[in-house]
Amino acid sequence: MSRPMSADPGSPREVLGRFPVWYHTQELGDGVVTPGFFDHRPYVHHFPIPDDLSGMRCLDVGTMDGFWAFEMERRGAAEVVAIDLDDPEALDWPTLVKPRVIKTLDETKPARFEALRHLFDSQVQRVVRSVYDLETDMGLFDVVFCGDLLLHLKDPISALEGMRRVTRGRAIVYTIIMKGSLLTRRKPLIHFDGIDDFTWWTPNLTALVRMVKAAGFDRVEASPVINIPLTSNKMTNYRGIVTGFMDSPETR
Repeated sequence: MSRPMSADPGSPREVLGRFPVWYHTQELGDGVVTPGFFDHRPYVHHFPIPDDLSGMRCLDVGTMDGFWAFEMERRGAAEVVAIDLDDPEALDWPTLVKPRVIKTLDETKPARFEALRHLFDSQVQRVVRSVYDLETDMGLFDVVFCGDLLLHLKDPISALEGMRRVTRGRAIVYTIIMKGSLLTRRKPLIHFDGIDDFTWWTPNLTALVRMVKAAGFDRVEASPVINIPLTSNKMTNYRGIVTGFMDSPETR
């Protein structure tokens, strides 16, 4: 269910001061910008989201602070639904890594999202739901967006299949990928961790394309690879962007 609108969170500077950490860099107004782990603003034009979303239903999967949900609303979407989980213990952290996870980022994300929704006078609906539980009871969406989630999932293929079930247009999926050599880029390769890092899977672009195809989309297209570094240290983080299209409703 969606959360009710909270009380007035205050000015942009007051909102900024309420939360110790932010995932997304976002402009709050009055020159106030959140110090997010990732600043997507310079890279938005690389993502194949239609400039005009008028009349479309859109879904943001794993919304965190809501950067992409609010971006789709700004582009004129008729309705935007954003899903995420509130309980940090319900997330797919690897067992051996879980004790080391600093949960503040996930514990405060519902409140951060709600403060921004009020600040932006937004109609985005935030729904508490796992990507594994995406079903057509939510209706179908013209644009589904999923950013930097697959690497944190034990079962990314089931997650992609859920996205396919609720897509009637396109699903845009992006995640950290391996670049590799020219030779290895042609083969679908995935690095598995699940022990030493906060991630399970890091595919190369070829593997990411095949993962989206395996989920049952009718067509799959890859966009050029981009680098979105951490804002704190500018460490290279290559991202693969893949779009799955549903052209034939009967293939659902």
